[in-house]
Amino acid sequence: MKVKSVFAIVSCFIALAFASCDDDLNSIGGTIQPPADSISVLTDTLAIKARTISMQDSVYARTINGVLGQYEDNLFGTIKSDYLCQFYFPEGGKFQDNLVKIDSVQFAIDFNSYSGDTLAPMGLSVYEATKAIPENFYTNADPTKYIGDKPILLASEAYTISGAKVVSKTTNQREIIADLGIDFGKRIYNGWKDKKFTDNASFNSFFKGTYVTTNFGSGSLIRVLYTSIDIYYKYNDVLGNHNNTADTIRSATFSLTVTPEVMQLNHIKNKNPDELFVEGTGATYLKTPAGVYTEVTFPINKIRANMATKNFKTINTALFTLKGYTEKESTAKYELSRPTTLLLINKDSVDSFFSQRKLYDGKTTIIGTRGNNNIYNFANISSLINTYKDMNLDKDPVFAVIPVEVAYKTDANGTSYLTGVFNYLQPATSIIRNDPKNMRLELVYSKF
Repeated sequence: MKVKSVFAIVSCFIALAFASCDDDLNSIGGTIQPPADSISVLTDTLAIKARTISMQDSVYARTINGVLGQYEDNLFGTIKSDYLCQFYFPEGGKFQDNLVKIDSVQFAIDFNSYSGDTLAPMGLSVYEATKAIPENFYTNADPTKYIGDKPILLASEAYTISGAKVVSKTTNQREIIADLGIDFGKRIYNGWKDKKFTDNASFNSFFKGTYVTTNFGSGSLIRVLYTSIDIYYKYNDVLGNHNNTADTIRSATFSLTVTPEVMQLNHIKNKNPDELFVEGTGATYLKTPAGVYTEVTFPINKIRANMATKNFKTINTALFTLKGYTEKESTAKYELSRPTTLLLINKDSVDSFFSQRKLYDGKTTIIGTRGNNNIYNFANISSLINTYKDMNLDKDPVFAVIPVEVAYKTDANGTSYLTGVFNYLQPATSIIRNDPKNMRLELVYSKF
């Protein structure tokens, strides 16, 4: 153990950058005048235990965006995803008076990102939900029980990503369209006309939603931006010509869209190769949606014992990063993307965090973001380490590192604030270095 005298508190952070990667304690204490206010500083570097855990296709399923399709990866196995969704009836929503006829009714899926082969042929099926779509739903639940024993097929369509209609070249937004039929449009119109629904709640009782799935094909997954039902119709605009002297026929659209105000729930199936769970390979894995995550165990009891040895009371800094194993990651043409945001959370708190729609607090639930160097940086997690150190637990606590999607909202003043944290239900994978040199926790303690 080396002892150095320093004359400015900032020196402890300089020393930290050069601390060796072992379990030795390094005192880098210093003296600040007057002597009665002397501060001692200690550094500590500890290895962390980590392993890969299966999500068993079961994570809280509510999400901002749906995922549709099937994809196969040589390392990470197979992902298949489809979704249940309700449609939002907007306040004041209406058809124009004097309807003449319904021209067409379309089921539209808009997307701007995807994984896989753009030429892979896929088949789309849209079934009507005959039971209310629940608020609490996990990705391994069976969606078919919400469409009944005799499913009602509303629409079907074959598609490829490259063949989807281009909505915007600037944003790369495309659209898959399936025909719902005139009779479906009449059903919605008659329900509105007869006032069988007047608001969103009564509409979702009248029409409970849809189950959107693929019926054939493999090779691509799309991230769904919007799912909508569009009823195109004509109406008689009474005295609506240019000088208000004669009737004229006009066109209009009645649209119902999946929004955050209603339920959108993903259903996921994964086939995870056994190789992902072999320990001692120097790697752990992340796979979404609902695939695998990395579990870490922080050596809280050893930290407490090391601090007691020198009578240190406070952890000022605890640096934690996860380094991507770039050399092992796929460079295939159709490789999956990397998750950009990870949530560090106690393993026992995962279910309640998502089902109760909690927000991360930066203290015991912490976000790490991926940088250009393929490193996920959780910055200073000293608040988390201090919290569990003071609990005097018999066993070291276990934490889950889970890919998430974070939602923000901007108010009228241009200020952004956190509104939601969701399981990341888009296709993504990452390989994490799991060796003593890289899977470690760097600490700085201090005392007066």
